[in-house]
Amino acid sequence: MKRRTEAQLALLGIGVVVWGYGQRIDDERLRWIGIAFFAAAAAMRFLKRRRHDEPTEHDESP
Repeated sequence: MKRRTEAQLALLGIGVVVWGYGQRIDDERLRWIGIAFFAAAAAMRFLKRRRHDEPTEHDESP
């Protein structure tokens, strides 16, 4: 399993636990923190990973 996938699953798991605990004790703040972890896990899906063999903006000469 790739590190990125592991990080996404970890964020998702933390989000489930925090959200669930916040729901159980009726704490709105914890529920929103759990949702933020869900959002972070989802946002990681859209972040592109730069390949080492592709030139970047700084590598191109004028």
